[in-house]
Amino acid sequence: MASLSLSVPYAILPSIQQTQLIDDDDDPMTVDRSIFNLAEKKRYEWKNMLKDHVGAWCIGSSHGWIVFLDQNGVPLLLNPSSSTIINLPPLPLSFLHPLTYSYFAEHLMKTFIVKAILMCYSSPSRYIIAIIYGSNCKIAYCNSTTWVELSNDRQSYCDIVFSNNHLYALTQDGSIEVWNISGPIPTRLIFLTPIMEVNYEEEKPYFGDNFSINLYLVVSGEDILLVKRFIGNFVNDDGLVVEEGDLLSSEDTQPLICPYKTKYFTVYKLDIEDKKWKKMKSLHDKILFLDANESVSMDAKTCLGCEANSIYFTDDRWEEMNLDYMYGGHDWGVFNLQEKYVKSLVQCADRIDPPPIWVVPVP
Repeated sequence: MASLSLSVPYAILPSIQQTQLIDDDDDPMTVDRSIFNLAEKKRYEWKNMLKDHVGAWCIGSSHGWIVFLDQNGVPLLLNPSSSTIINLPPLPLSFLHPLTYSYFAEHLMKTFIVKAILMCYSSPSRYIIAIIYGSNCKIAYCNSTTWVELSNDRQSYCDIVFSNNHLYALTQDGSIEVWNISGPIPTRLIFLTPIMEVNYEEEKPYFGDNFSINLYLVVSGEDILLVKRFIGNFVNDDGLVVEEGDLLSSEDTQPLICPYKTKYFTVYKLDIEDKKWKKMKSLHDKILFLDANESVSMDAKTCLGCEANSIYFTDDRWEEMNLDYMYGGHDWGVFNLQEKYVKSLVQCADRIDPPPIWVVPVP
C-alpha cells in the first residue's frame, strides 16, 4: 500500500484475506482493508488501516477523508494519505432517544447514519461534518465541538452536499434546500420545489412495485444535478427483475436467491429561473461517484482509467444488507449514459461486508 498513489478515486473493500468478503467484528482482521484502484482495475491490501480501531464501521467519505464510527459508536475522521485521525464529539443522546448509546453501538451502528460529508478549511482541525441519520433521515452537523440538529419538519432527506460554504439538501420529493450553517444559528437561505421534466417512456420500464428509486444530489461546476437510480428489488441470474412471489414455487423448499440490483439511471439539471429539473441526455466529459460518499462530479481527464459520461456507484441500501445473509453490499458498478446499461467493475461475491465505499481525493 505504501507505494500505491491515493491521488485517484478508489473503493474501500474488505481485506483480500477475507475470501467471503464478510467482516467478523471480533476478528483482528477487521483492522485490515483492501482498495480497488480504478486506474489499474486492481485490488491492493491495506494492512492495519483501522489500527487501534477494531470493529470500526465506515459511514462515508468526503474530500479524501474517510468517516468512521468506532466500536463504541463514536465518529472519527481518517485521512488515508497522511494517516491523520481526528476524533469527533459523540452523538448527543437526544439524537438516539429513546435508545441508549450501548444499544446503538451494538445494534444500529451500521444503519443509523446513511450519509456523512465534510466541509474543510485550510486547517485540518477546522471542519464541519454533516450527517443524515435516524429512521426519519434528519440532518445534523458538528462544527468541530458541538452537534446541532437542523430543526425542520419537512419530509425525509435523501442526500446532502457542501458547495460554496453552504449545505445543499435534497428531499424525497425532489425539493432542494440551501442552508448557511457557518454562523451560530443555522439559517435556511433557499427552499425550492422544482417540477421534474420526466421522460415517462424512458423511465416506464422501471416504475412499479418491482423497483426502488434512490435520489442523489451532485454539484457539478456551476450546475446542480439530481440523479435517479432505479434498483430492481429481485433480480435473477439472467438479469431479469422478477416478482417477489416468484421466488418460491410449490416444488421449491428454499426460495430462489435473487438479490436487488441497479438497472438504470437518469440525470436532471436544476434550472432555477424556470424552477424545473431538466432532463440531461449526457454528462459529456464528466464522471459521477455515488454511494455513502459525498456525491461528486469530476472531469474524466483527471480520473485515469475511468469512462467519461458515466456514473460509478456502490451499494448504499444499508437496511437491506442486514436482512439477508446471502447478499448485501454487492450492488456496485458503472453506468454509461450513452450505452444505457450497468457494467461490473470486478467479479465478487453476492455479499460484501462492509460494502464498498468510494474515496474521491480532492483534485
